[in-house]
Amino acid sequence: MNHDPDTEPDLDLDLDRSADPGRAGPSATVVRVAGPEDLLSYIPYRLGFRPAESVVAVSLTGPRRRVGLVARVDVDDLLDDPPARTAGPSGDGPAAPARDGAATARWLTGHVVGDGADRAVVVLYSDELGSSSGEGAASSRPRRAVEVLRRALERRLPGVEVWAVTSTGFRALDCTDPLCCPPGGRPLSLLTSSRVAAHMVLAGRTVAGTREERYALRPAPEVARTQARRAAARWAATYERILAGGAPGAPGGPGARGSGAAFGPGAARRVGASSAAAATPDPAALARWGEESLGLWRSAVRQVAALGPGETCTLRPATLGKIGAALADTPVRDAVLLSLVANTQEAALRTARHEADAATDAATADVMARIVDPVRGVVPDTGITGPARTVLEAVATHLPRARRAPAYVLLALLAWWHGDGGLAAERVSDALGVDPTHRLAGLLRSAIAGGVPPGWVRRERDLRCDPGRPVG
Repeated sequence: MNHDPDTEPDLDLDLDRSADPGRAGPSATVVRVAGPEDLLSYIPYRLGFRPAESVVAVSLTGPRRRVGLVARVDVDDLLDDPPARTAGPSGDGPAAPARDGAATARWLTGHVVGDGADRAVVVLYSDELGSSSGEGAASSRPRRAVEVLRRALERRLPGVEVWAVTSTGFRALDCTDPLCCPPGGRPLSLLTSSRVAAHMVLAGRTVAGTREERYALRPAPEVARTQARRAAARWAATYERILAGGAPGAPGGPGARGSGAAFGPGAARRVGASSAAAATPDPAALARWGEESLGLWRSAVRQVAALGPGETCTLRPATLGKIGAALADTPVRDAVLLSLVANTQEAALRTARHEADAATDAATADVMARIVDPVRGVVPDTGITGPARTVLEAVATHLPRARRAPAYVLLALLAWWHGDGGLAAERVSDALGVDPTHRLAGLLRSAIAGGVPPGWVRRERDLRCDPGRPVG
């Protein structure tokens, strides 16, 4: 990307592929733009927040130089830690860096190349740039980080151009012409007034000030959390009594005070294991519990989906508590997963009722294929996934931390399906922080770390790289 605005070639920007999982989808609004201002103003909307002390790699693909992958890492991720000595009799074993910046650069380069890039642009966000030449540039940690990535990219994609954005301006990092790139950079007002920025503002898009703000889930008020916690404990107690063979209405049965054992990570597995030896669960009671749990989920989603533009609603804390407790049951969680795709109502109901058979297994496999498979993968229906995300976030912000893992995992899956790897990674980390053994969270973490995109993104990427190639 030439930094001269008068000779800058055009780029294609997919303005609908922002970091908002409720909006992400196929290329619905692709705009032909020119100049670095448009690309630099686009990146924060794509990430969902304004990067700081970060390095961003952008892939450009095809003759129209379409912007593809936008990936961010911390400046420190591209620098080695000071060598650490291993413990030994003398305390001075062989040096071994805890962080390998070159390995991070190779990993990032692999994803850029894997996106089908013909060229790459690197953007450095930092206020510690040093001068454009001389000793200050060589000693600047951000500049050293950029050079690590640039060298890795240049081996595969020659002609990498680097831009720098500070709190006061932006410029081509290597430009030494003070008329083109003043020492303080070109004014940031050129970014906020660009064509892309105007489109985003008119479309109602927003950018969080920091990464932490972008991913934060604010806790519900204390009174609401208390109500949700009590409802979750009661609903979990009902489930545990059913698994233990207790009949509804029996002394100490479902809902009885003091009957709720801990229902945090692994509790369902513990209860199931102990109950198998002691008693047989009542299938009818378990089916009713699962059906009512799914009904609560569906009702909450319908309530959110019925809202008009600008309208808000307050879901009952007791409902959110019961949904949160129910998600710890794998069949109910799978039923909620099924409900994220249209025309799965019957299979979801039978799954929630613990009536799994070959038909429900096939329905679950079909839904997963629509999410992950590049041949059958579909773009998420935001009319379904948007309200689902709202309900899941409400569940997570009302429940005690020990109960949040299932909601976090479903939120991670939704974000990943929408192509928001940053948010997906954050929610996976949240889930594993609660339950390190959570299997679905572990699978998602592997997919995210490996740079595996959802099916519809893979198909779109393959067609973009080779329009004549049959997908699959």
